[in-house]
Amino acid sequence: MNDMNRDERLRAALGQLREDFRAPRELKTNVMNRVREIPDPAWKRAVDWLLRPRTVRMTPVTAGGLAFAGLALLFLVRGDPGAVAPVATMPGDGAAVAADGQMPAADHVTRFVFVAPGASSVRMTGDFVAWDPEGVGLENQRGTGIWTVDVPLEPGVYQYTFIVDGTEWRPDPHAVSQVDDGFGQTNSVVIVSGNS
Repeated sequence: MNDMNRDERLRAALGQLREDFRAPRELKTNVMNRVREIPDPAWKRAVDWLLRPRTVRMTPVTAGGLAFAGLALLFLVRGDPGAVAPVATMPGDGAAVAADGQMPAADHVTRFVFVAPGASSVRMTGDFVAWDPEGVGLENQRGTGIWTVDVPLEPGVYQYTFIVDGTEWRPDPHAVSQVDDGFGQTNSVVIVSGNS
């Protein structure tokens, strides 16, 4: 009987403590307002700024000059499409890999960009390499955490995802679309146009 009284007294004391230490209702609102005031990191603001759609108005002369400069720059700095790391896949698995084990040269080179400042490696896999976990390696541009790779792809619709540090499969947050991969995650979608 003495133990029962002690348990009841303990419960009553705990209940009183809970009542005495309830946080004010406005605490959650105040905390969330403070969190919203914290600015995004500089790298995220820079990427968001670069990827934000903009309307640009210019004269036909300016547009022609920019088009000419862009074409000249393209011919001067265009990389070798064969520079993409070869992807090893097994024959007959439906991957777009030539008989010599190299990715085929395509008329279109698609650049993939992924921001992962803390990553030590980033790879990309997709249906164009039969979802090989080794996939295609991305390069960390000047140690900035902005990883890129150019992949030759024929016109079509492809699903892909990034693999960070060999274990974390992450979709591309800037892809045109995301689709369910059937395993509780999402794959990113890229559309390679025949006239781009």
